[in-house]
Amino acid sequence: FFALLQAARDHAEQPESAPGDLRPERLASQVPSPEFDLVIPGSSRMAPDGYAIPLAGRIRAEILDAIDAMVVPAELAAKAGLGLVEQAAEFRRRLTSLNEALPAIDGEAVPAAFIAAATAGLREHGDSLHVLVMDLHKALNRLQASIARETIAGAQVYGLGHDDRGRVAAFMRGIARTAPLKLDHPGLGTTATRAGARLVVQNDIGTTDAHVLVISVEDRTATVTCTDVHLRRLRFFADLLKPFEVHWDDTVARSARHLDSGTYYLAIGSFTAADGTELDRYLEHLGSRLVFLIDWNRARKRLIRFVEPADAIAILTWAAQEEVGHRPFLALGGEQLVYEAIEYAAKVRLPYGQPLHEVLGRDPTVEYLQFVLRTASEGLLAGRSDRLIRDEIKAELLRYFETAQESLIALAARHAELVFEIASGVRDGLLRATEPDGIAVLERNAERAARWESRADRLVEQVRTTVHAGTGSAWFQMFLEEADDAADGLEEAAFLLTLLPAWLPATALLDPLRHMAELLLEAAQDY
Repeated sequence: FFALLQAARDHAEQPESAPGDLRPERLASQVPSPEFDLVIPGSSRMAPDGYAIPLAGRIRAEILDAIDAMVVPAELAAKAGLGLVEQAAEFRRRLTSLNEALPAIDGEAVPAAFIAAATAGLREHGDSLHVLVMDLHKALNRLQASIARETIAGAQVYGLGHDDRGRVAAFMRGIARTAPLKLDHPGLGTTATRAGARLVVQNDIGTTDAHVLVISVEDRTATVTCTDVHLRRLRFFADLLKPFEVHWDDTVARSARHLDSGTYYLAIGSFTAADGTELDRYLEHLGSRLVFLIDWNRARKRLIRFVEPADAIAILTWAAQEEVGHRPFLALGGEQLVYEAIEYAAKVRLPYGQPLHEVLGRDPTVEYLQFVLRTASEGLLAGRSDRLIRDEIKAELLRYFETAQESLIALAARHAELVFEIASGVRDGLLRATEPDGIAVLERNAERAARWESRADRLVEQVRTTVHAGTGSAWFQMFLEEADDAADGLEEAAFLLTLLPAWLPATALLDPLRHMAELLLEAAQDY
């Protein structure tokens, strides 16, 4: 219902866009009323600051009833002496207070402030119904763990059916395979029970506030329900499950106006297996992916200091596929780890936040950051010292910088070839100047010299850019600019030779020029 309110608001703000369809979410949430599917397309903007949303009163009542249903188990646990005494009373007080403070709804007229007060998912913005739901969810997870009758591979379980233990064990095999990558970060606690015809598995995913994952298994179909404030992370998670044909609702596919602004996103993906063996393989893969969601957005923000945002996500996807993860990279200092390597390799401290891809180039930078994540992960898991890991990361970047320096040499060599070609044209033109087509030869040489000189200028500009980015030394730029003066002078000479008259001067006048051209050609070849 939170998602329904937000989708209704978004459609009212942008009525020209296709309305969202939350029918899969409604069915997965076991809300049988199809009339709610008409809420989003039926919503519109109301001046000055509100929306006309069908069934608004019922939506409000459904939200409050659902939260009340979450509070009741905490109150029952308190009465039964299972703890949560103070928490249960606080939950009830907060629900009452938030309900009283909510802006009023008049029929279908919903103030914008009501949607914000109900659905806001960022704790720093104050209490809200959504924040209360997150706190209740955590409390209920702890309560479930406390009343569990048994443990399956670390999962706290109770009330399981005949085939449920194998499914939970498969999921926990995946968790166990990659859980070491979270290091000492809390999270990945799992509870499981049966709710009617469904096996329900929950994981706390690092205890992140607005990041909840619930898996329900019925027959051969596994449905995963995710909530998050980061749409990018939901898409990332969907990509991690691509080895299996998971059908996602349109939340993951569509773009959003409120991307990463605290908006609450709900996404549901379902997978139907051919048999029990394939279902277990999917659940194991699903469990193995969850560790890569912990601190995901934090790692993404660290990486975009060095690469473009799309490349940062690609690096994190690679790290998940290779099962090296990003938590060890963060544990060793994140971006500071790379800055230390830059300072060591470049011998100068680059401006803080300098994109590394502007220094090394895009592909080498992506490759290097993959090395950093792998080295950090394998090093910490193997028990190597932080200092040794840092030294390996510094040494590798030094190799990349040396490769970049070698590319400067390559640029200079190409520039020298162009200088030599222009000098050859000048010398050859003077040798053939007295032939019948001599003037035509000189004109063709002048045209080629102009093209070659233009290419030489572009090479010098590449060197300037590289040096400015911190990879090369200033003397290298000065060196090539001096050499480019020769290219400029020779190109000008090639043009001036086209001004020779059709009747050519005596050989006695041409011979000194030919001798000078030979000297220039020898100098260019030596250079």
